[in-house]
Amino acid sequence: MKDCDSPKVYARPLIPLLLALMAGIVVGLWLPGLSSVLVAVAIVFLIFLLIFLKKQRVYLLPIFLFFTLGYWSLQSWVSPRLPANHVSHFVDGRPWHIIGTVDGDPERFPDRTRFVLKAESLARKGVFYKVSGAVRVTIREPVAGLRSGDRVACLAKLKEIHNFNNLGGFNYRRYLAFRGIYASASVSRESFVIRLHPGKTYRLGHAIDHSRRAVSGLIDKATTPTLPSPFKGAGLGGGKDPETGSTGQRANGMRSAECGVRNAGQGDVRGIIKALLIGDRSEVSREIRDVFNRIGTAHLLAISGLHIGIVATLAFLGFRFVLARSQRVLLAAWPAKGAALLSLFPVLFYGLLAGMSPATQRAVIMVMVFLMALLFERERDTINTLALAALVILIISPTALFEISFQLSFTAVFAILYMLKHFPFVVELRRGPSTAYKRLALFLFVSAAAILGTLPITLYYFNQTSLIGILTNCVMVPLIGFLVVPLGLLAVLFLPVAPTVALLIMKGATVTLEGCLGLAVFFSKWPFAAVRTVTPTLIEIGLYYALAWVLFNFRQTRLARPLLIGLAIVALADVGYWVNERYGRSELKMTVIDVGQGSSALMELPGGPCILVDGGGFYDNRFDVGAWVVGPFLWKRKIATVEILVLSHPNSDHLNGLLFIARHFNVREVWMNQEYVPNKQYQDFLDIISQKDIRIVGLEELLTPKTINGVRFQVLYPPEDFLERKTEDSWRTLNNNCLVLKVLFDKVSFLLTGDIEAEAEKELTSLACTTLKSNVLLVPHHGSRGSSTPEFLKCVDPDMGVISSGWKNIFGFPHQKTLKRYQDRGCQVFRTDRQGAIVITTDGKHLSVQPFL
Repeated sequence: MKDCDSPKVYARPLIPLLLALMAGIVVGLWLPGLSSVLVAVAIVFLIFLLIFLKKQRVYLLPIFLFFTLGYWSLQSWVSPRLPANHVSHFVDGRPWHIIGTVDGDPERFPDRTRFVLKAESLARKGVFYKVSGAVRVTIREPVAGLRSGDRVACLAKLKEIHNFNNLGGFNYRRYLAFRGIYASASVSRESFVIRLHPGKTYRLGHAIDHSRRAVSGLIDKATTPTLPSPFKGAGLGGGKDPETGSTGQRANGMRSAECGVRNAGQGDVRGIIKALLIGDRSEVSREIRDVFNRIGTAHLLAISGLHIGIVATLAFLGFRFVLARSQRVLLAAWPAKGAALLSLFPVLFYGLLAGMSPATQRAVIMVMVFLMALLFERERDTINTLALAALVILIISPTALFEISFQLSFTAVFAILYMLKHFPFVVELRRGPSTAYKRLALFLFVSAAAILGTLPITLYYFNQTSLIGILTNCVMVPLIGFLVVPLGLLAVLFLPVAPTVALLIMKGATVTLEGCLGLAVFFSKWPFAAVRTVTPTLIEIGLYYALAWVLFNFRQTRLARPLLIGLAIVALADVGYWVNERYGRSELKMTVIDVGQGSSALMELPGGPCILVDGGGFYDNRFDVGAWVVGPFLWKRKIATVEILVLSHPNSDHLNGLLFIARHFNVREVWMNQEYVPNKQYQDFLDIISQKDIRIVGLEELLTPKTINGVRFQVLYPPEDFLERKTEDSWRTLNNNCLVLKVLFDKVSFLLTGDIEAEAEKELTSLACTTLKSNVLLVPHHGSRGSSTPEFLKCVDPDMGVISSGWKNIFGFPHQKTLKRYQDRGCQVFRTDRQGAIVITTDGKHLSVQPFL
């Protein structure tokens, strides 16, 4: 076997097999249902191998077989054959009495509890059905005492799982399907859930569950409320606003502007310790996660290959030290092998203690494969060992390939191993005796390799990268990974025999972690700690890794120079495409984004300027539409600057999503009627506008038409004195005071009406109908019954209407009578609840419409 520092590359037979398996899985996702075709191709291919390629068949046959295995293994996930009694066949949006068993630990949040229920039976009006399948249950209140294995009964509405259907949007339906979940259920109150009896567990399962509860109790004791929080006084929330009485300080807006933190509650040490030791992240606040994201150390908050690897490393070093004291073991050359074998037990113990989530299972498998490589003297063949670990995981669970944790973990480890073997300076550092300088330099290079290796994946999923990640990882990883976690696990070991000692050790871990949190907050306040970026395409991700390979192997291969030229040409073509797409278009494009029950419309003007009219939002603000729907949609379109935000009115389903956009995008102006509402979201919006120095354009200025890049904007409503007239006219509600915006591009016009209702429509029709007449109408108030009056429609006379509403929303929008009015006028209607995002493009003379579905 070659030395690890040799520049020559030894054979890695598992890598082609892994790539073939991965390719088969990807093709299985993109082209499902081709099993019969694949079998025919396989037969032809085998005949071809046997007759024509006798020498190569030994190498090609396993590759083809692994490709076929990858494709076939995914078909049961993408094209499942569900039994007739599967719970998904009973989804109708109505209440059912459901009995089943809790599968896995429930997720607990301050305002709700969520868990997976293995359904056993359904009942309604005396009719009983025996069913199978899993349901994702959400209780709209916190529930204590619910555990994995409990048999429960609940009254819940069964719902189909639905996506926000936008270009490049997250496929939530597929995400849950890959976990075997095809239905969801909503429980309105805790009292509608009855625990029939505790779950039956085997002795090992009971012991693990008992141990996890005991460790949780120990952490609760060790983290007393008297410990001062590093977040106090740091502008990170906590307490109640003295003016609004709401949780989280209003000054939190400045923190939000700097670090991208969104109105989170105060985090504490307890939540992170539980996440690190028992895998319970329910008490880790969004605020803490945002701080760690900003400094590039978010991976420390979830048990991953890093944590398992650190435990394995410390255990290996400890066992090897002890075994090396035995002369008999030394003579048998077994200190390293024995240490590797014994280290399997701490790794398994930590994984079981952490709850063995899918991500933890993958980390345990990966580390155990590396330990077994030491046992079988294959420790120098690290990349092949990594490929073996990936093969094992993907054969067991092919859907893991699409998990962020799998992609980040294996890419980071591969980048580190590849750098250690192919970067000349690092190879030199690893030679000769180890010194403090060499160790520090290697640690810096390892951090850099992990960060740069996973950079495209991080940008693809999170649209943010830390500029100080190399520095902060050098500080935070040793403190948390080599101090906090080992101290916590040491406390766990002492807990059964010496609880007092365990408590003291755990308090030491919490004090150390508290100092780490203080450092994290300090680093996160740096002005350029992190930057937000647009989303790279898959082509751009491929270009990045191809360029990295060419640069690392520039001297080893003759193809490096032509490959580099080819990559440069592709990169220039990609840049040219997006520059033309963003700034070279002469058309006006309006996209009515699918934001559920709300409204948001993006207008891309000729030459590139963007205007976003409303941002959607949920009434209870549990789900940030701006962060998870509108923002990613803009980033996918390579949009980082939204020149103008238009707030039609400050209702939550139009306002809430704009907070994230105002905070994280370059915004120059906000158009609004400035009608004040005394709620936290509107006040936060005003705070962000002030802190980001965004110009507010009020109604007085908006009533004067504006022209931007050949597109004319005119606010038609409300009247300038609407605030004074509110006292006289009780119908002048937030809905009826909406900004009504007419957009004219040459001969094609759009009318965006917000949530106006019949009274406002009547007042609008007092204008000349030629002013209101438009080709495209964004239908008022999501198509409610009290809007789109016949007189208003007669005046507007639209060719096309677009309704933005939530799929099967509780309000019943759009109303059937409203739809009939449009149908009677011969107006073509598009709906985001059924067709997803609606893209309308015009050159000023003609219209083209492209629904997402």
